[in-house]
Amino acid sequence: MVNNTNLREVKSLSTDYGFEVRSGFRGIFNYHIGSKWNYNQVKTTIENSFTDKMSFLDFSFMFSDKFNVQLKSERYFFGNLDRENNQYHFLELKARYVLTNNKLTLSLSGNNLFNTETFRNYSISDITISKIEYRLQPRYALLKMEYRF
Repeated sequence: MVNNTNLREVKSLSTDYGFEVRSGFRGIFNYHIGSKWNYNQVKTTIENSFTDKMSFLDFSFMFSDKFNVQLKSERYFFGNLDRENNQYHFLELKARYVLTNNKLTLSLSGNNLFNTETFRNYSISDITISKIEYRLQPRYALLKMEYRF
């Protein structure tokens, strides 16, 4: 019972499904692509349903034994939010170059390259709406030098 109302029947359904494909080429280029959907439905005297989607696309470039680059991208779409705040895009870059075999390595990494400031999600049931909000680190790049003795 909620707010002194009569008992009522509540039916809830949540289903996850998705796919992913990964290459295994011997050459320079490989990829990893996939998507996941989450369908939610709540039925009481009314029906509320929505689908959240997460997709990703990753690229790997092995130019040589000394130089490689990885790009990782993700897209989130929340079906229960308004049009302005329902999708988020993320991109990361990592590059690595070996200057001296087994001794000196340079790396460059960049995170949150689209500079997304907040990440919000809502959870909806028959009696509640919950909001979760994360503040994210701003876009940044990191240059790293690694030396092994």
